[in-house]
Amino acid sequence: MPYDSFLLDPLLLLFTGWCVSLLLSRQRVHIRPVVMKGTVIVTLIVYWGTSVSLYFDLEWTRWLWEMCGAETGRDWMLNSGIFHFDYRHPTWLTHLLSFLIFLTYPIWILWGLAVGTPDLKDGQELGWPRWHGKKLRQEVWYGTATDAQTGHGLWLHAETVSPPDAPAYAHGWAAFFPVKGAPVIAHFGPHAVDTSTHWFATSDCTLGPTLWEGETPRIQWQLQQKLRTPPLFVFPRWLWEMELLPGAMVVLDPQAHWSGQLKVDGEVVLFAGNAGMARIYGHGSAERWTWLHADLGDGAALDVVAAVSTRPGLKNLRPLPFVRLRFGGQDWPPMPLVAALTAFRCETTLPEWKLEGQVGDRRLNVHVTLPPERCVVVGYKDPDGRAATCTNSERADATVVLEHRRKGAWHVEQRWQLDGTAHAEVGLRG
Repeated sequence: MPYDSFLLDPLLLLFTGWCVSLLLSRQRVHIRPVVMKGTVIVTLIVYWGTSVSLYFDLEWTRWLWEMCGAETGRDWMLNSGIFHFDYRHPTWLTHLLSFLIFLTYPIWILWGLAVGTPDLKDGQELGWPRWHGKKLRQEVWYGTATDAQTGHGLWLHAETVSPPDAPAYAHGWAAFFPVKGAPVIAHFGPHAVDTSTHWFATSDCTLGPTLWEGETPRIQWQLQQKLRTPPLFVFPRWLWEMELLPGAMVVLDPQAHWSGQLKVDGEVVLFAGNAGMARIYGHGSAERWTWLHADLGDGAALDVVAAVSTRPGLKNLRPLPFVRLRFGGQDWPPMPLVAALTAFRCETTLPEWKLEGQVGDRRLNVHVTLPPERCVVVGYKDPDGRAATCTNSERADATVVLEHRRKGAWHVEQRWQLDGTAHAEVGLRG
């Protein structure tokens, strides 16, 4: 009976991750990252400790290999009672391949976490706060929308910031992008953090699953919010759940519906349209970044986040583009982390930026333009006090081309042209 081997370990690790995901799916949001990370670390320590010890025939594992009927621990790891590799005098190639197999162990348990997590019908549970008192954290809720009748754009942004040596505070802003005329932006806060039953709340802004209302000196808004489609995980869901990166985002609903009214400089504006409703949680803004949300119509949507980390040794690397296209009822690419590392290229430039990449038999090209007269410039501040500048437009232009390779040639599968209805930004330091 096999107890441990190169054949059995991947399946057991996959099963362990799957079980953990199912067990945690009903737990409170803020305890999941700690339990997930703890489970992964402990599991890997146990598996690596046991498997490596078997491979090097450490005495404490003798009972295991003898129980399995193997000559030595290495015999069992390499041959599993099935093969007949030379375990007494292994070559350097055998050692190298064994080492590489050991390195795959995290992949198997993370794969189990990914496949074991139940799908969400909507993103309501993802809207609840993840921040619970940690220092040097930043949590963001934002929504961007285009009015279906007038073409006006709207950007609502709320965030909680926790500095290292001061109380946490909550603040945000609203920006209105009329079809004619210059955009208007106004801020609210900072205020003390309200631990109410809402997603986010201050004395002048309240956000929950069905309502977002707020007031600034120039813009007031009261919008009904309806989450209608499943969330779009631009970053893999397990990365969002485990909080492994300096920052990650998730789109609660790429085509939520907002309806209600605004008051902009005293003028009442009726507003109704699809909104990309999203979340960010992490340690602050990236070193530089590009972002796009494009409602492509007929249930299709595209979200792009291409960022460079502020961590030492990483800030000089190229932007890492996370791409998620919902088209034809499917989310593409199927593995956004692998695609970000290997397939896509994107640069953080103004007033235009491009993204391109190929995954399998599909190729995506995106060209975004942020006309300066349709942009607002916003200063960001990380929890540690560092500053960044974001140039944002909810009336950007974008060309999105999806191609499909058939019979050795590329054919345009779908082309979308967004004139003044794309939502995009570029963030820079300095």
